Amino acid sequence: MKVSLNWLKDYVDIGITPDELSRLLTMAGLEVEGIEVAGQSLEDIIVARIISIVPHPGADRLSLCQVDTGKETVQVVCGAPNLFEGALVPMAMPGVKLPGGLVISENRIRGELSKGMLLSEDEMGLTDDHTGLMILPSELTTGTSLPSQLPLADWVFDISITPNRPDCASVTGVAREIAAATGKKLREPEIKIVENGPAITDLTSITIMDPESCPRYVGGIIQDIKLGRSPFQMRYRLYLSGIRSINNVVDVTNYVLMEMGQPLHSFDYNRLKGNRIVVRKAEEGETFTTLDGKEHILNNETLMICDGEKGAALAGIMGGLNSEIIEGTKDILIESAFFDPVTIRRASKRLGLSTEASYRFERGADIGALKTAMKRALTLISRLAGGKIATGLIDNYPKPYSPYNIDLRVDKVNRILGTELLRDDINKYLKALEMDVRKINENMFRVSPPSFRVDITREIDLIEEIARLNGYDQIPACYPAIRPSAERETPELQIREQIRPIIVGLGFSEIITYSFISPHSVDIPGVQENDSLKSFVRILNPLTLEQSVMRTSLVPGLLTSFKNNLTHDEHDLKLFEWGKIFIRKEKKEDQLPLEKPCLGAIITGLHHKKTWYGEEKYCDFYDIKGMVETLLKGLGFDRPVFQKGSNYIWYEPEYSSTIFYSGSCIGHLGRISSRVMEVYDIKKENAFLFELDIQTLLKVFPETRKFRPFPKFPAVYRDISIIIKKQIESAGIMEIIKQEGKELVESIHIFDLYEGDKIGSSEKALAFRICYRSKYGTLDGNEINRLHDNIIEKIRHETGGKLREG
Repeated sequence: MKVSLNWLKDYVDIGITPDELSRLLTMAGLEVEGIEVAGQSLEDIIVARIISIVPHPGADRLSLCQVDTGKETVQVVCGAPNLFEGALVPMAMPGVKLPGGLVISENRIRGELSKGMLLSEDEMGLTDDHTGLMILPSELTTGTSLPSQLPLADWVFDISITPNRPDCASVTGVAREIAAATGKKLREPEIKIVENGPAITDLTSITIMDPESCPRYVGGIIQDIKLGRSPFQMRYRLYLSGIRSINNVVDVTNYVLMEMGQPLHSFDYNRLKGNRIVVRKAEEGETFTTLDGKEHILNNETLMICDGEKGAALAGIMGGLNSEIIEGTKDILIESAFFDPVTIRRASKRLGLSTEASYRFERGADIGALKTAMKRALTLISRLAGGKIATGLIDNYPKPYSPYNIDLRVDKVNRILGTELLRDDINKYLKALEMDVRKINENMFRVSPPSFRVDITREIDLIEEIARLNGYDQIPACYPAIRPSAERETPELQIREQIRPIIVGLGFSEIITYSFISPHSVDIPGVQENDSLKSFVRILNPLTLEQSVMRTSLVPGLLTSFKNNLTHDEHDLKLFEWGKIFIRKEKKEDQLPLEKPCLGAIITGLHHKKTWYGEEKYCDFYDIKGMVETLLKGLGFDRPVFQKGSNYIWYEPEYSSTIFYSGSCIGHLGRISSRVMEVYDIKKENAFLFELDIQTLLKVFPETRKFRPFPKFPAVYRDISIIIKKQIESAGIMEIIKQEGKELVESIHIFDLYEGDKIGSSEKALAFRICYRSKYGTLDGNEINRLHDNIIEKIRHETGGKLREG
């Protein structure tokens, strides 16, 4: 909600800066999300008087105005329709910069010299009115700065009102909080009416057929009004509050809404059939056209405001086209009512109509302020539109509100807040919030909250109010007594905290995507209906089809983020996500789904950019594989097995791998298949992906990591370059080397791969570097040579390979 500082000052004295006021409100529970300046940077705009007006000789819609600037008389070309001689208007002289950035210059328009510009309200950023010039009050002094004559400079606070504080959804509500926090006195809006019309009971009647949905309805009538434009000050304040000006009558109802928080509605009295009001529920299937011109089909739970024959308004939401204030309206009936919040909320959500009125009724209006708001509206309408106010009000109030009592214990206040507040301090705080406080004994008060505080129903609510006014920063900091637990931290959390720094160190950025996805996100050729990817847990009340099922894989979220980045021309990506997937169990429909923690990551684009010392390189299969190897090594997984090919639908079979550790499948990696890229409408991009099943990973997670002593004896290195068939995997050869060399083989490293003209087209040459080392002594050269020859012979025998040299 947007609130003007100058408007607040009408009801409470504020002697602090806007920034200090922002902090005060935030600490009181009314979070200020932002402060905007308004009506400023207008110091160079002056008050000018139009002396004479003649038609422009070269343009039918323009006029030549002789304007008194206070120092000289200048000619200004103007096309505004509301020009008249003697009018005081704002003027910008040549060289002045307007709030929108336009700099005024002296120039010729259709051959006539124009020295300056006469201004409308929207050209100065004051309102959105561009129908004509801003006509200033006649008592202003010509030649003076406009801000020195009118209170234009203002600050607008954007306040986030929590749903339990509808009393603060108004200027006086916020002013009440400021008064309570600063100890100032709250001033009430002026009410001054003269009832000089006929008795209201002779003019209309109000019947409530559903008192549960409408516990109170107050009606007032004013006759012989004159519709017109509201004064600038009212329109300016409404504009700063985000409300468009309509006419003086409608503007008053909106003004009182923002001022006091009570929604009002004005009906054209003579358009109401039977000149009366009936509050009832709609008939099932009944149609009604609202002020915005849209027709709605209603159900029997929608509350209606009707005349003697038909609906006239959707109660608490929006008025009807058939009873709106129109040109020629003379007599109006004003509604000030209280409606059941649940009834209004249901109708508003069902019809898709959210208004300033429904916003307040849904949260709970003040049932005790209806007559006050009505009298305030009658005061302003009679002042701005004239007319005769009917004698009396109709107040249909079947079951009057009776305030309830809450017992508050002083010792409990201090025990919960950790303070040592005195009984008098507590009494002062509660009375500052306009609560009725009675002393029961030395330790107890009996408190009756005012009707506008619908959120206070329990003792703890009162304690919260005391904490607010005393200051949250006055509550002493203390730590709870926590005994150390013998239970270990959840393994899932432990491994997550280990994974994050490793994968971030590899250059990845973490993303968080919705657990709700579209069921079409896995509509990929080859995915069967009984596939686990389609074992969805469906949401009972989804917001949209795109978020109607729980995800069965992290990949759709990663691909969606990938695509979104591409649309913003971000092609070099390394993204990862830690999250749960949800698989529906087939045995029982009402059974909770299987929740599995998973880790997924995607890379695409450049692995490293071109530099003076190296060429650019794009990501490939071996980059994603190397990253997974580094991650697993960092977690303590020694020598995972990467088996070529993956049966997961996301990957290209030729450029993918299934990851095993201790015989268990812990994940998959590879290039994303062209079918998947086509489904997600991603073109001309290669992307690589890996997924790790954390649940399975935890089952084989090394419990302890052992320190490996530094070697005492030197190593011996030998190389093997062997030609083998392309289908033979390097892992098989490495396994032969380990089995034959046993504990003397410390490490094996592949340092070369060759495929070319010098060998057969179905062959490849792999070069291995083997590190031999003994824990017990220095190795003998002849012994190593014999072992190395045995390994070569074993490889030849097992694979049919041959040394590249021979």
